[in-house]
Order: sequence, then structure tokens, then C-alpha cells
Amino acid sequence: MSEEAPTHEITQETAGARAPALDEERLWTLIQAGRSLVSELDLERLIGELLDVARRVTGARYAALGVLDEHREELERFITQGVDEATRETIGELPRGRGILGLLIAEPRPVRLHDIGEHPRSYGLPPGHPPMRTFLGVPILVRGEAFGNLYLSEKEDGEDFGDDDEQAVIVLASWAAIAVENARLYAAAARRRDELERAVRRLHATTTIARAIGTEPDVDRVLDLVVKRARALVDAEAIILWLREGDELVASAAAGQVPAGTAGLRVALDAGRLG
Repeated sequence: MSEEAPTHEITQETAGARAPALDEERLWTLIQAGRSLVSELDLERLIGELLDVARRVTGARYAALGVLDEHREELERFITQGVDEATRETIGELPRGRGILGLLIAEPRPVRLHDIGEHPRSYGLPPGHPPMRTFLGVPILVRGEAFGNLYLSEKEDGEDFGDDDEQAVIVLASWAAIAVENARLYAAAARRRDELERAVRRLHATTTIARAIGTEPDVDRVLDLVVKRARALVDAEAIILWLREGDELVASAAAGQVPAGTAGLRVALDAGRLG
């Protein structure tokens, strides 16, 4: 799906309209999808599942999620379903949110089109893009702010997207908003946990080194402790501690995957670059 896609008129305004009743099968699919989405904490898997359900409940051949940038002015990411990899490569650069796709960025509310190519804001389809005519777009609002837009095109039966399709995708977008917020909160909590764990490891390493310096008379053992603790802190494959002796650097301690014979290695210093 591309912003280069053709179009002409919005077939219906939905603001203030009575929401149509969803049939039992579609309603059950949405309930099941909601349960699944809000329990998914991985954002990438969440997006894939969202697009899959959107296609199933509307009969759309193509689905895409455009994620807005931090300024909410254009699309930062564009994830698609229904377009194979070879076609995606032929199309080239992903859309940024101009043309038809920009309608929902400028005014985040549902949009339904009978024919994308007849709309005044249509940019046309790029070479290699699959034909697209019918269109349904619904914004995803997280805590009242636009996160992105859900785009659907080409109902498999060749008909326009109807009231029930729009209502189903609005419900799905609401589930998605909750799921995205959950995933964000989980990711933030995981980052804080990791930061705390790193801080604790740093404190433990610093305390251990300070204690060793104050009580261990053997300098070589202290240096060995320093490189081992430092390697663990930064998850390095190898660490070498070089000490200056006159005009040379001496490999005084090492830890991890270091070449044989590294210990005691001497490297001449360039006095002109020492300052």
C-alpha cells in the first residue's frame, strides 16, 4: 500500500452516525483479538497480529500500519501485509504520509473511499504497485494522541468497505491503542529494570575493587580483579589493562578472549602524541 495510490471522494462521514451492529462472527473475532492483543507485549508481533485481524474482519486484501514520527507530521514506519517481498522491493521507498495516506495525519478520523484514484489528493501508484481502489483508514489514538493509522484496501469481493467494516476496524483500533500502551509501559519497565541491574553491578564492582585495593598487597592480583570486573560490567569479550612505563605501554592484566602472549607485551609510545 502506498501514498502514491490514486483516489477521489470520501463516501461517508462517520462523525455522529449511529454505529452499525456487528454480526456475531465478526464480534467474536474482535473479542478474541482484543484478548490476544492486550496480552502481547512485543510491539512487532502486536503489529503483525493487528494487521492480520484487520484483514480478516474486513475481507481486505491489503493492510498496513503507518507509525507516526515524534512530531506527528509524517510516517516514521510503514508495515504492510498482503504485499509479497518481491513486490515490496519493486515498489521501492516506503510512503511517508503524503497523498491519500496523509488525510488521516492531517485529520485523525475514519476515512472511506470508493476509489483511491479519483481523490484530489491522489499521487498515483508507483511502478510495480498492485492495483488498489477501495480504501478504509482508521487512526490509532493512544491516550488521545495519534500513534499511527491503520490502512486497508481492496475488499476481496470487489465491493466498497461498508459501515460494519468501519465499525469493526474502529473497535480493533481501540484494542490496538490499549495494546500499544501496554507494550510501551512494559518496555519502559524493562529498561528501568535493566538500568537498575547495571547500577547494582557497577556498585558491587566498585566496592569489590575498592576493598581489594585497601586490603590486597599484591598489585598483580588487584589488576587482575579490575579487568575481570570491568569486562563483566560492559559485557566485553576481552579487556586489556595497559600501564605506562617510561616510553612504553605494558599489558599488565587481561581478561577474556585475548591472544596468547598478551601478558607482559610492550608497545612503544609515540612521544609526539602523548601531550
